[in-house]
Amino acid sequence: MSLDFANEIWDALRSHMDANERKEAADSLVNLLIDHNYEPEDIKESFQGMKEVLTALNDYLEINDIEEEYDEFEEDADEEDW
Repeated sequence: MSLDFANEIWDALRSHMDANERKEAADSLVNLLIDHNYEPEDIKESFQGMKEVLTALNDYLEINDIEEEYDEFEEDADEEDW
């Protein structure tokens, strides 16, 4: 699936969703695109002007940043135990 195609689908479907459902749908879309190896920068470029998707992408990046820091902390702690 290309990002352009995903963008067209999102644009067509979002007008049929309640505002409450858009956040969850955007989160699912971002996770799906990331799982299919699309780079966050490419997603951001493709979905310019689509607030829900960009917000979901920023949330995803913040969560992953925290998880990466936690993983690094765990690795450091494990090394100290030895």
